[in-house]
Amino acid sequence: MSQEQAQGSATTEQQAGHPVRNPFILNFCRVLVEKKGESHEPEALEKLLGDMYNLYEFMLGENMVNSLPEAARKHYLSLTEDLASLSYEKIGEVFEENVPDYKEIMKDTMRQFAEIFMKNREFNPRDYPVPDSFSQPE
Repeated sequence: MSQEQAQGSATTEQQAGHPVRNPFILNFCRVLVEKKGESHEPEALEKLLGDMYNLYEFMLGENMVNSLPEAARKHYLSLTEDLASLSYEKIGEVFEENVPDYKEIMKDTMRQFAEIFMKNREFNPRDYPVPDSFSQPE
């Protein structure tokens, strides 16, 4: 999938009222499915890619939070207790100041995700390091 196709897919999702998704992560998930040699009907593939995206996003968030120094992690977690006042700017301030190697964390998360995905015969969120309470949005 070309970069233009990936971006077009993200634009279509945004227009249809779906959450905005990073086209590079969607492409990463699509490539994993292709490398694994899986074949799915279009509707099933879109659901699988959505599930994979949500799970990757969760794992990345968890890895980013875990990479914060202890004081910054406590500050961030206290911010999340009042979701009404939480903003992307506040989140950005915490991570920009405290996680200079975010690209490495993204790469490591991609490796971690790919390793689990490729070794399992079927995609199942229970195979990933997320809490049992993790629920995928419909």
